[in-house]
Amino acid sequence: MIKRLDRYIIRSFLTSALLWFIIFMSLRVVVDLFINMDEFTEGDKGVAQLLKDIWVFYSYQPLVYVIEMGGLIIVASAAFSLARMNHTNELTAMLASGVSLYRVIWPVILCAMLLGGVVIVDQELLVPRVADKLVRARDDVRGLKIFSVPLITDGSNTAWHAASFQPAKGQHRLIRPIILVRDEEFQLIAPIFGRSARPAAVEGVRGWIIEQAVFAQIHQSGRPWPHIPDTERVFSTVGPGEILRRAGGSPEAADVSSVESVDAADETYGLRIVADRFIPDPFVPGAERGGKLIDPKFAFKTHGGRTLGIFVAPSADWVVPGAEFGGYWKLTEGELFYPSDLTPQDIILRRSSGWLDFMSASQLTSLLRLRRLPDPQSVQMTRHIRYTDPINNLIMLLLGLPFIVSRERNIKTSAGLCLLVVASFYAFIYLCRYIGLAPALSAWMPILIFGGVAAVMLDSIKT
Repeated sequence: MIKRLDRYIIRSFLTSALLWFIIFMSLRVVVDLFINMDEFTEGDKGVAQLLKDIWVFYSYQPLVYVIEMGGLIIVASAAFSLARMNHTNELTAMLASGVSLYRVIWPVILCAMLLGGVVIVDQELLVPRVADKLVRARDDVRGLKIFSVPLITDGSNTAWHAASFQPAKGQHRLIRPIILVRDEEFQLIAPIFGRSARPAAVEGVRGWIIEQAVFAQIHQSGRPWPHIPDTERVFSTVGPGEILRRAGGSPEAADVSSVESVDAADETYGLRIVADRFIPDPFVPGAERGGKLIDPKFAFKTHGGRTLGIFVAPSADWVVPGAEFGGYWKLTEGELFYPSDLTPQDIILRRSSGWLDFMSASQLTSLLRLRRLPDPQSVQMTRHIRYTDPINNLIMLLLGLPFIVSRERNIKTSAGLCLLVVASFYAFIYLCRYIGLAPALSAWMPILIFGGVAAVMLDSIKT
């Protein structure tokens, strides 16, 4: 049950926290705006557009500022509220009434832990949802600038490269993409080339639709196919005659008008052909029968069942084998769908050198599991920091509290010592991260060393 004393201390702490939040955020925004104002004014902008860009940019950035300065805000709030009570002799009155100082500081510690939880929610839930907006440059607040895409790896070890990425509201595009499909051992399975690519979903699977694509698949024996499929034609040993046979009919049957729900496998090309309907051409004695597939999907898969690409089109007509080429399906307005977990937001996010800081702990764990980075130590370090930062903020508070509630020195001396100890701990945290230690040791060493010191100092408070 919360007593009147607890309510008073909590109200004092939360009021101080709100005050310091406004102060820290205002200073951070003003300083950043003062230093980078020239970037906002680049280009031919009117005053209204300039003010709008500034508003949009700084409406998202406080989510990052809270993470950067959350620990300092918590320590400053606790120090300010307790220092005020010490300065007005409220702590002396509480001691005279038989209240222990531990009884006074525990509500502060619990509130600090609650605010630390708010910082965690911000880091793990809010920031990842708007990460692509947080990495936008000040001269591209609306996110419309075109940029090149270096090699990016998705969750299936596929490497992506593009001459440029064109952000657009509701329809992003990769220009001249090169997609290197690789297996779990990073061995090349098939390169895909295209004119452009846009994000899409086929049958609930997320990926990219590639226009004017060439799918130069390498056979799993290591030999390339003699005929390369593209968005105009897909080579196959499964033609109209085979479709009619699998449907229980005969290639020479003259009374077959259509075949519903085509589903045929082509083991030679590792291909599965699915279509809503097949309409055969009229039977001509002595000639190979042709026909048309309605809403076909030509899915190329590995022997293990992994989908490498799906050619989709409104229709496809069978072209009989000639002297130069084997038989193939000629696609009408054909496109290639490649399933991938790579999103436009991922591409935008990875423009930033600090893009890992905008990901949640679960996303970082997925990166490590999928081996999607050439330098996994940076991911390991960032993930450990997610777990240690809330503990560091609490230790920082416990290191400073004994100086603030001390009755053996004046308030200015106490504040100075508190600032010195907190600053030393803060500097030690970053020193450990940049001296080349192992990721786990770098992140946890400040806790191992200063955790015990904080406990001893807290125990030394004279009540």
